[in-house]
Amino acid sequence: MKNLTIWIIIAIVIRVVLSGTALHPDIRGHNLAGFLVAQRGQALSLYDYLSRQPRADPWVMLYRDDLFIYPPLAYLVHGLSNLVLYPLYPQALFNTLITDIGQVIGHPDLPRLLILLKFPYLVADIICFFIVRRLTVGKHQFAASLLWLFNPITIYASYMIGQFDIFLALFILLAIYFASTSRAFLPAIMLGLAASFKPFPLFLIPFLPGSKPKNIIIGILTYILLMTPYLGSTGYRQYALLAPQTDKITYSKILVSGSQYLPLFFLGLVVLFWLNHFFPKKLTTWEWFGAVGLLFFSLTHFHPQWFVWIAPSLVLWLATDQHKRLPILAILGSYCLLIFLFEPSLTFGLFNIDFSLFAAVNRFYPADHLASLARALFAGSAIAVFLSNRVVNKSM
Repeated sequence: MKNLTIWIIIAIVIRVVLSGTALHPDIRGHNLAGFLVAQRGQALSLYDYLSRQPRADPWVMLYRDDLFIYPPLAYLVHGLSNLVLYPLYPQALFNTLITDIGQVIGHPDLPRLLILLKFPYLVADIICFFIVRRLTVGKHQFAASLLWLFNPITIYASYMIGQFDIFLALFILLAIYFASTSRAFLPAIMLGLAASFKPFPLFLIPFLPGSKPKNIIIGILTYILLMTPYLGSTGYRQYALLAPQTDKITYSKILVSGSQYLPLFFLGLVVLFWLNHFFPKKLTTWEWFGAVGLLFFSLTHFHPQWFVWIAPSLVLWLATDQHKRLPILAILGSYCLLIFLFEPSLTFGLFNIDFSLFAAVNRFYPADHLASLARALFAGSAIAVFLSNRVVNKSM
């Protein structure tokens, strides 16, 4: 750790500076939820709060009734953070941020507020760092530590656009760690908790070592138990139980009739499931998780922050397997290109710069075609990463 001290300090400084300077509008929704949970006692009635307000209420007019679309743990964690840190907020500025984001630009207290709002992500990030170190040894440990400290995925998603997906990475890493120590049922519980932020980790449960039926039952039961207090909420059932983003999983498909199709993600997931069934020990737990993640992102029009879910596997691959470094770097390159071709609020707009790379490219070449080529590079490189695994080289 002594050799890492200066790097840890630099990494934290980078995170704090970006936290205080980058602003994306989405940060308001999570923190409004945290405010309602902590300051107005809406922990169990959050999803119906806006629908019960007068139609002329400023929050209703700005956000509508369907603002809260994520599972409960996403908002309860922000509620806990708000409960602890709210006294330190510049509270008038916080209220202005929630109601009129344009008015906070340039305010001298804005950096302090943004740093406090993103502080829980730093806590989760630091815990992830120590878990990554526990999962690696020798020279791999130092490399993995540096890669986690400076990996652009979590830095961008957590400290620039202010998204909470680092919590999914944390619980996924905990599942990997407990699986490596043969802790019965704990890995499945961790994935159930991760899914209580966003449902994707449910797809990882069948790839845990041990009894698949037991893991699936325990993981899903954990998830259901956390959902149960909200099942009576109309807002939860309508907006969060089946959030609109879930239909992105079936965008990539092959028609087999006028109305039926093969969803390619689920097709690939079934193939991976059977490979894991026949050759469970040919890959480590985090490699199986990485394979599922690469499949998902290859076939999904994903949001940039979702890529944090696979950051643990990418870091461990880069640190421990030199043969995968080139295709993984190609994956990261295509990911970065796709980010810059997203809407400007996710890139230059974070720093209040009015520039769109998509529009600039579109003047000379169809930007959607370029994005499609980037997705092809991503998917092709993802296949190369998987084909280089021992499950193919030694068993098939």
